[in-house]
Amino acid sequence: MIVTVTTTTDARAKADALARGAVEARLAACAQIVGPVTSVYHWRGAIETAEEWQVVLKTTEARYPALEAHLLAAHDYGTPEILATRVVRVSEDYARWVERETEAAAEIESPAPDERPFFVYGTLRPGAYNHDRFLAGRIGTEADAVLHGAVLYDGPGYPYVVPADGGRVVGTLLTPASGSYGELFGLLDRLELPVGYERVAMDVERVRDGARVSAWVFLAAPDAPLGPVIESGDWFSRP
Repeated sequence: MIVTVTTTTDARAKADALARGAVEARLAACAQIVGPVTSVYHWRGAIETAEEWQVVLKTTEARYPALEAHLLAAHDYGTPEILATRVVRVSEDYARWVERETEAAAEIESPAPDERPFFVYGTLRPGAYNHDRFLAGRIGTEADAVLHGAVLYDGPGYPYVVPADGGRVVGTLLTPASGSYGELFGLLDRLELPVGYERVAMDVERVRDGARVSAWVFLAAPDAPLGPVIESGDWFSRP
């Protein structure tokens, strides 16, 4: 049985990340991004209106529970919209394609949101000037990693990542030391969000074993002051 699954989020970059993460994990055969759309809803006793982006994913009924779990882990809404609709009629070839594309899902390490590591790619990487300044004594483990489906841009002294087909960004997975997660989580938000970043959960490839790990990534917000593309995807190798 083919199923379409829809979710919404408040930024195009987040919609891109949700769509790409589900497809890369083979939890969905494909995804379409629609928007912006206007959402009207009750919130704290009032009617609210907001601009959102909709992600429509194609999967099978057998893969739906894993897709739902993935979206809940990757989404930054407390109660995200996740709606599944069975497809009553579908062409045989398309149905077989969806089944084939979702049947061989690779294993993904998906820690609980309060244990998710951070993928850093600029001044917070080990060896860069902000690593010791802000992270010393707060990191338990470090691992080389690559973020696929993204492009690295130079910026005003620090870089930005933007989702894009075919790109790759080199960085490091940082796992907070025991007891330091809450402090580090708040510190990085205060450091990154005011200067043009959005924190999004994405799947990152750990270099040492090829495992895909769900991590927090700070992506460029729509108004980020992007400079030229860093073709190598490695801020340490920029011109």
